[in-house]
Amino acid sequence: MQEFTSWLTENITAASVLTVFIGLMITSAWRASRRHENKPGPVIIALSFFSTFLSTNTFLGQSGFGYKVGLVWLLAGLVFLLCAILAWFVVAKRMIGDARTVLGEDLDLDRITIPAYLRLKFGGVAIGYLSAIVVFFASVLYMLAVFKGIGHIVSRIINVSYETAVIGVCVIVVAYTSWGMIRAILHTDAVQGGIMLLGVITLFASCVIHVDWSALAVNADFDASGEPLGSRLFSWSELMAPLAITGLSLSTGIKMMVAPRLVVRFLLFRHASTLEIRQAKWLAVGLLGLTLPMLFSLGILAHGIIPQGESQFFFQNTDQVIPYLVSQLFGSFWGAVLLGSFLCAALSSIDSVLHVAGSALVIDGWAEWHGSASSVLVDKLQRIVMIPVAILPAALALNPPADVVPLTALSGALFGGCFLPALVLSLWWKQKNRRAAVWSIIAGAAAVVLWSAGLAAALDLSYIHPVFAGLVVSLSVYVCTPARKLGLFSNRP
Repeated sequence: MQEFTSWLTENITAASVLTVFIGLMITSAWRASRRHENKPGPVIIALSFFSTFLSTNTFLGQSGFGYKVGLVWLLAGLVFLLCAILAWFVVAKRMIGDARTVLGEDLDLDRITIPAYLRLKFGGVAIGYLSAIVVFFASVLYMLAVFKGIGHIVSRIINVSYETAVIGVCVIVVAYTSWGMIRAILHTDAVQGGIMLLGVITLFASCVIHVDWSALAVNADFDASGEPLGSRLFSWSELMAPLAITGLSLSTGIKMMVAPRLVVRFLLFRHASTLEIRQAKWLAVGLLGLTLPMLFSLGILAHGIIPQGESQFFFQNTDQVIPYLVSQLFGSFWGAVLLGSFLCAALSSIDSVLHVAGSALVIDGWAEWHGSASSVLVDKLQRIVMIPVAILPAALALNPPADVVPLTALSGALFGGCFLPALVLSLWWKQKNRRAAVWSIIAGAAAVVLWSAGLAAALDLSYIHPVFAGLVVSLSVYVCTPARKLGLFSNRP
C-alpha cells in the first residue's frame, strides 16, 4: 500500500491525464452503444480512417525510424500519401458503389466484414474462409506490433513496467471494443483523431523550436557500429536504399486499399452520396497530407536534440526516440497529454484490428459454418471471443520478436499480397472469377511467407520486400487463372 501511495504521489499528473483519456473513450463507447445509427457521416468516416491508419506504428515506429536512415526516410511519407490518394480518389468511390450492390443498405454494421463481402461478391464459400484465415493471422501480427508500441508509451506516461502497461491496455481496449462494437470504434476513433492531430502539430513545432540546427548540419552522432554518421544522415542511398524504403513503406501504405480495418470504412459508407464521398476523401487525405511530413521529420530532427553520447543507443532502439523527445521537451503535464495522444493512436488502431480479427473467427468462420446460428448468439460470441484474441498478441508482446516497423510491414505485405486482386482489381475487371480470386489469395500468401522465410536470401534478393513478391504472384495468378467451375469454389447448397 505504501508503494502504491508513493507511486501515485509521484505520478498523479500523468495518471490523471491518462484517466481523462480513458474516460473519453469509455464515454464515446457508451454513447455509441445507445444509438443504432447505420449511416455514419463523412466526418466520422474520414476521422476514423485517419486515426486508424496512424497507429503507434507510425507515431513511434516510423517516426523514430528516420533517426536510423536519415533524410531518405521522407520518401516513405510520400509513398504513404500517394497510397492515400489512390485509396480515396481512385478506389473508394468504386468500392462504395460495388458495396451497395453486393451488401445492400440494410445489413447491420457489425455484420459487415471483408470476408463476407468477398464471399457474396464472388459467390463462393472458399474465398470467405480463406480470407478470414489471412485476416486473423495478419491482424494478430499487427496487434503484436501495436501492443509493443503502446507498452512503451504507457510505461513512460505513468512510470510502470512495460509488462504492466501492455496488460492494462489489453484490458481497456477489450472492455470498450466488446461493449460498443463497431459503432463505439467509429466514434472513439473520431475523438482520438482530433487529439492525435493536436499532438502531432505540438510535437513537431516543439522539435523545430528546440533543435540545434548547427549540430544537425555537422552531424557527429554514431551509428550501430560506432562510426560517425556525418553527411550520411542527408544521403539518399548510404543508410538505406530508396528501393528498400519504397518496399517497406508500400507494404504499409497499401493497407489503405486492402487492410480490412481500413477498407471496411468504405463498405460502411455505402449509403453515402457523391457529395459525402467527396467531403470524406478530401478530409482524410488532407489530414494525412498535413501530419505525415511532420511525423516523418521527427526522427531526423532528433539528431539535433539527443546528446551525441546517447546516439548509438537510439540508433539501435528507434522505437524509443519519440518518447525521449517528449520527456525532454515537455513538462510532466504537457508531456503526459502528448503521450496520451499517442495512446489514442494505438487504441484507434488496435480496437479496429481486434474487431476485425474477432469477426473473422465468429462471423466469417463459426457462424458461416453453422449457418443457422441466431444473430443474438453470434453477437454474444463475437464479444466473448475478443478476450482471447486480444490476449494472444498481448502475451507475445511481452517478449516481442522484432521492431515495430518490420512487424507491421509484414502484416501489410500479407494483406497486399492476398487481397489487392480480389478487392481492388476486381472493381475494374468485371468478370467476377471466384476461382481466380481464391487462387490469388493462396498464391499471394504463400509468396509472402516463403519470401520472408528465406527465399529472398537464397536468391540474393533480400533488398526486395515481401510485398512485391506477393503482389507480383497474386496479380499474375488472378489475371492468368481461367474461369472454371469446381466444387471447392461453388456456393454451399
